[in-house]
Amino acid sequence: MTNNAVQNAIESLVEKWQNAYTTPGTKMVCMTYTEQEESMMDAFLDYILALDNATENFVWIFESDFKDYDSFALDIAHEMQEVLQNWNTMSKPSQYDASEIHWFPKLEYGTSKNPMALLVNNLNHFAHTLFPEKEIKVCYVFKNFDISKKEAYKWAESSLELPFEDHVSWTVIQSKENMVYKKVVERFTHQVKEIKTNIDVNAVVEQLVAQADPTKPENAYRSALVKLMHAVEERNKDKVSLQAKKCLDIILEELKNDANWISQVVTVYVTLYNDQIGYKNYDDALYFATKAVEAAKTSQKTTDPSIGNRLAGQAYIGRGSVYGLKKNWENAHSDYKKARDAYKEGHDFLMQVEACRLCGWSGFKVDVEKNILPFYIEGFQLHTKLEPEILKNSTFPLILKDVVFNTNFEEEITKKELDKVLIPLFGEDYKFEIDRYGTGK
Repeated sequence: MTNNAVQNAIESLVEKWQNAYTTPGTKMVCMTYTEQEESMMDAFLDYILALDNATENFVWIFESDFKDYDSFALDIAHEMQEVLQNWNTMSKPSQYDASEIHWFPKLEYGTSKNPMALLVNNLNHFAHTLFPEKEIKVCYVFKNFDISKKEAYKWAESSLELPFEDHVSWTVIQSKENMVYKKVVERFTHQVKEIKTNIDVNAVVEQLVAQADPTKPENAYRSALVKLMHAVEERNKDKVSLQAKKCLDIILEELKNDANWISQVVTVYVTLYNDQIGYKNYDDALYFATKAVEAAKTSQKTTDPSIGNRLAGQAYIGRGSVYGLKKNWENAHSDYKKARDAYKEGHDFLMQVEACRLCGWSGFKVDVEKNILPFYIEGFQLHTKLEPEILKNSTFPLILKDVVFNTNFEEEITKKELDKVLIPLFGEDYKFEIDRYGTGK
């Protein structure tokens, strides 16, 4: 990891973590991060696991999922056995200790009434085998991302009942959006220390961007755009206006020599109309959405068709969504049709599927008697243009929700043809599987 803003943030977090697990009496550290900090938490785990970092400890990060109490300790034991076997047989860099680790989990440790005795005793035994003098701290990190609050409490309670070797500590991880260890932290205040990461991710990103050569317009623009995004997130109206102007000033200057900069005009106005939607200022949002459409129409004339048409499709869908918020369904439907045409022209079949769905949905809003079936048929027929996995993970199933139960649709597309397309994708009972997807508009 290079010496930059990310490294500084990670090293600060590592220091807080070390201070927590070295506190006398602490057996477990709980790290709580926000959704925005998820990538930083991944970087933290990579850092503490790296062989060349400056931390004086031994770290083991367990990947095993928590399925139930009976199997978890065995899963960890088997994971350890597999990793050690790989370590003993792999080719290691010369600067690292190449000695083999001869240790095997003891399954007889699981005879205790405590379901976590097998886990705790094996982890203690491994730490004692590796560092009998206890000169190195052994830190076990459990991801356990899918564990429930009830399971987390019972697992931690059972584990903390048992003695840990003096040089052993455990670390668990939870997101602020899913605080599965909250009760553990509150109940075991002396044994469990919580660390709230509190990383200013926006500041880190801005520092990273600032490290690029500011004399290059693309770097200056990227810096202004990042600050614009962060100002929107912070709901700072003055800063939004300032950074948007900086972005547009750079773009307008660069447009004199490079027509491709028009795409960034669309980006800025999309950001601005989304900002106004957040305030429910739909008239202002429509103004910026129209500016995005104007820029996208220009791009269709001045840039590569694949770029121009994709930008136009994006801009028309964006403005259509604003019209929808204003309950202006005629204009929303008109924009969605223009988006469909743009994606079709640009051979962006995945987004054409979504535009067809929106055409059908908005068309029904305009007039319940309106014949919207052609849009759904067009969207369905695009299955020939896309790979099965892409279809299943797109809005294609949402189109199907509106058609497979529609007898008029089956008059146009026979059940035999539906079966031929949908059974390989969703199985024999495809109507049931399709119905499980998110509610289509």
